[in-house]
Amino acid sequence: MASTDPTALTGHLGRLVDDIAAAADRARTGGDILRLRDRLNREWDGAKPGAHLAPETYAALRLRCEAAHTRLTERFVSLRDSIPQPEPRLLIDPDGPTVATFFEADTPAADWAAGAEASIGAAEARLRVRLPETLKALYRQRNGGATDFFLATDTPDAPLQFEGDAAVREADEVWRTVLPGFDLAALERLESLGAVSDGIDFGSEDESWRAVLPQIDCLIALSNHGSDLWLCLDYADAAFEPSVVLFDAIAPDGAGRITFRRPDFARFFDGLRRHGITVEDGVAMRGSRLLGEEA
Repeated sequence: MASTDPTALTGHLGRLVDDIAAAADRARTGGDILRLRDRLNREWDGAKPGAHLAPETYAALRLRCEAAHTRLTERFVSLRDSIPQPEPRLLIDPDGPTVATFFEADTPAADWAAGAEASIGAAEARLRVRLPETLKALYRQRNGGATDFFLATDTPDAPLQFEGDAAVREADEVWRTVLPGFDLAALERLESLGAVSDGIDFGSEDESWRAVLPQIDCLIALSNHGSDLWLCLDYADAAFEPSVVLFDAIAPDGAGRITFRRPDFARFFDGLRRHGITVEDGVAMRGSRLLGEEA
């Protein structure tokens, strides 16, 4: 695990980005690139630099990380174009999650079970809400964490197989990422979107999220991608249970708006899906996540 000391963390991530960029130039197969991308994503996400670094330092490192991703993509395309490749293929697993299968980690956290109920109760008391039962069942398994079940669709009878470049691009429109952090936040990190908004300098009140979400304090964030996308419980009109909404702060057709909604967490959970497993250049993949070498 990377240090949370800002100086040490900055140095660690700087070396990581440089190592990945250099290794991309030495890669000889698409599989090499996929492994490098997986390493960069795992170590960057695991370090959680946005939580520990000053905004200016984080922004500078983020630019270097994006440049490394660009280099990986360029090298992958170059290697792909030099060797005949099969048509790209993307699968959606037809089976939804269960409480036991939702998290990437396939066993409950043994050291968490004893204190889970107390931690759930403390979070509810701090937030002054009652969390949905299905969500609490997940938190009894572990205190948040990564998941492959981050897709959902509003398309009736949505296809589960996509073959060819155009079809794979279409898949991103049909099957949307609704858990934008590919995870569920830890209980102690749950907070209202209003509290998050108050910590951001928008320049003026007219440009703040409060201007477009008058009841923003009723939204509890569960997962996010930077400050752009937020999956939230919406308690604004909750008679029995909150609805589940996706807030897009930079939507191209109208910044700061709700782009996805489910009436309650149980139905949201039932509708989640994950990518199926495919093999690319000898490497087993679930969507963009590397699983390992093909047996």
